[in-house]
Amino acid sequence: MTIDSPQGQPQTAGLAEQFPGQFPVPSPPRRRGGIVLAALIVGISAFVTGWIPILGLLLGIAGIILGIVALRRPGGKSFGLAGLIGSSLAVVANVLVTAVIVVALVKSGIGTAVLTDAQPVITPCYSFNGPGEYLNNQSAEKTEGCITSLELWGERDADGVIHKTGVGSILGSVLVEPVSVASTDEWAPSGSLDDMVEFLNQSYFPEAGEVTSLKEAVTLDGVDANLTRLISTAENTRTKAFLTVFAPDTYQSADEPVKFFVVSFVIPEDNGEEIIAAAVDSWRWR
Repeated sequence: MTIDSPQGQPQTAGLAEQFPGQFPVPSPPRRRGGIVLAALIVGISAFVTGWIPILGLLLGIAGIILGIVALRRPGGKSFGLAGLIGSSLAVVANVLVTAVIVVALVKSGIGTAVLTDAQPVITPCYSFNGPGEYLNNQSAEKTEGCITSLELWGERDADGVIHKTGVGSILGSVLVEPVSVASTDEWAPSGSLDDMVEFLNQSYFPEAGEVTSLKEAVTLDGVDANLTRLISTAENTRTKAFLTVFAPDTYQSADEPVKFFVVSFVIPEDNGEEIIAAAVDSWRWR
């Protein structure tokens, strides 16, 4: 049914009121706001850059927040959900990639303590970076037996300044001594590192000085180890410490099996912590 207007043009004005339910009035389309579009755009950007450390994580977090807000806006369900999913995947991917990179850097020694002048020490049992100015007077036979002896040779002048001449007196050292399986089984039958440290604290450590910190947990190439600090009985020693560790495998040293190692540090200069950190960070079992 049509009604002619005064100008002769048909119109349907008023029919919806005359016949309710037969002529529904369409609602205007909902417009998506800026937050909704931003959620989608940031979500896509985060998904694309999710493998880039930090950047992908920041975009992912921002996208998640925008996605949640967009879901509550009119007409924002589809875009908000898409942005939320993309951003969440980006965060997960970024965390995994970052973890892989960190593990790789730690394994390679990058980003850890590095001596300004280091020398590699390599034996059939282990390797690590020792201080470069210390002389390695170790014989080939002892090296094959997994024994290390780095020594700082020199003299002190009247002012106590060390002159590293390579001759004179031994002023410092980094020593690695393997202990036979027979001895460790006797000293600590449980095979526990804690029990071994307690045993050494009753005999070996007190001979070297006064223990100031008995147990500090460290790791040597993924293996639990212990660092013990002392005030040394040696004159003019700035740092005295022992690293103790059960190796992951049993090795041969002087025709007897060894599994426990004691690393001692006698450092007369202020770089003792640097030398210890470099040894710990660069230590690799072979």
